[in-house]
Amino acid sequence: MVVRGAAGSLRPVADLRPSRALRYRPAAGPLGDLIAPPYDVITDADRQDLLARSPYNAVRLELPDEPFEAVAELMAEWDRDGVLTRDDRPGITAWTQQFTLDGVTRERRTLLGTVGLEPYEARVVRPHERTHAGPKEGRLRLYRAVKTHISPVFGLYPDPEGAVWAAAGVAGPPDAEFASDGGDVVNRVWWIGDPARLDAVTAAMDGRWILIADGHHRYETALDYRREVREANGGRAGPWDRVLMGVSALDDPGLVVLPTHRVLARWPADGASRLHATPVADLDALLAALAGAPDDVPTLGLVTADGMRLLTLPGPPGDTPAARLDVAVLEREVLIPDLGEDQAALSHHGVLTYLKDAREAADLVARGDAAAVFIVRPIPKSAVAAVSEAGETMPQKSTYFFPKLLTGVAFHPLTDA
Repeated sequence: MVVRGAAGSLRPVADLRPSRALRYRPAAGPLGDLIAPPYDVITDADRQDLLARSPYNAVRLELPDEPFEAVAELMAEWDRDGVLTRDDRPGITAWTQQFTLDGVTRERRTLLGTVGLEPYEARVVRPHERTHAGPKEGRLRLYRAVKTHISPVFGLYPDPEGAVWAAAGVAGPPDAEFASDGGDVVNRVWWIGDPARLDAVTAAMDGRWILIADGHHRYETALDYRREVREANGGRAGPWDRVLMGVSALDDPGLVVLPTHRVLARWPADGASRLHATPVADLDALLAALAGAPDDVPTLGLVTADGMRLLTLPGPPGDTPAARLDVAVLEREVLIPDLGEDQAALSHHGVLTYLKDAREAADLVARGDAAAVFIVRPIPKSAVAAVSEAGETMPQKSTYFFPKLLTGVAFHPLTDA
């Protein structure tokens, strides 16, 4: 969205707007049986479990068998059978996700609607991680076939006063409530269609930027799809100019950033020699040492067959916010010099994989199923914001925002009908 500034200049701003979303009808069954995680975290076992819950589960749209044209036929069939319906009037969805982590109960608040697509250079919607072409190619073929945004991008906006959520005026019992993540997360959703509240939300978002927390590939694919449609229709505006997005305040106390640990299939005997190593007795000691390390000193945990070590960078951490991150130091000072490639290349070649659970990762080394594991600390929200403000990006899988936004609460049609 572009507005005129005080001096008459045009400036783009992030605009969260209502839309006529495509949703499941009650006849499809309980929403908890219909939702699915984003495609990039669904394992084969997860997919089978989701398919067993309901024949209408969103995994059939989010992670379908090819050809993708069959997905479009399936959605048309669901529309005819009363499984899906498009809202009669524009609205947004207020969505809370309640969970307990480390003994503390938290609740993250999200507003799900559509956001105007802007190139990253405009600094209105900003990335925080690098992306690669492969995942975007598959998503673009799916968009072309179904002409629908299936799963939402997750964005963060600065709002220390909580004005945007307050403007939505969320109150009363939710329209739907369901559990996810094995029952660990309680989701509650409210549909908001009152024009005054919708206008208040749009006004409260004025002047704010959005940082993509999750869904960089989906956002960039939406930009590519919009470019294709504009070239085909003479630049005419339409729903393809917007992307399905859920947004939360960067300052929301329920916003949690978890680490993603690195698992390596090969490891040289003299690896990580550029970092200072301190032996530790076991994983509990290593996790405690990581938690107690100063934030401004890049620190990593290393697990190999010959023991566990706390690694610290002896020299200056780096000149920019991105260069000072633990994961950036891991790539710059360890992976590239010791294994010859960055994280993206190592992952592509099957040398590097990722795990969220530190004990599960360490057990792989103990069983001989991995050569080494790097245990990493969570990146503070302030560091995520600093990297974005500096116009930089992080290596892939630097952050894991928990819980994930789910697929199936609402879809965004890319047609005028």
